[in-house]
Amino acid sequence: MQINFSDWNKKPKTLLRYIKPGDIFCFLSGENRYHFGRVMTRNRLGHVAEVFRDHLSIPDASRLPAFERLWQPLILDSYSLFDRKLEGDWRIVGHQPGYSPDGTDDIFFTLGVEGSCKRVDIFDNEVPITREEAKTLRDYSPMGDFDVKEALGL
Repeated sequence: MQINFSDWNKKPKTLLRYIKPGDIFCFLSGENRYHFGRVMTRNRLGHVAEVFRDHLSIPDASRLPAFERLWQPLILDSYSLFDRKLEGDWRIVGHQPGYSPDGTDDIFFTLGVEGSCKRVDIFDNEVPITREEAKTLRDYSPMGDFDVKEALGL
């Protein structure tokens, strides 16, 4: 797996149109505690991303021991996190050329309300589902800095 890493200070912000699948990002989750993740795909709300299990005391993704997923992928509000920098400190610090997400067959979100619930995959494909099944899925909604940290227990 080839990854092109860049320095934390190289690009303090990235315009929304330049964020692409395979981008490695880093965010500050506490005093000297940096977490990393990878953009899996773009969707109509932002970007679906996975956050990696390991964290470092420096924002250097090349030192990560593994790229193991911490939790289920999330939908990031990439506009406010990377483009406008409205909350938190999130930066693109690398890119994996030719990246194609794998292990995505069981990643779904729920959209709609009672009587019109849908299951949405990471590529924005929708399938009608029952209200009971919808209760077992995460909302199809973008997450900001606070939401991500809360969901991950950071």
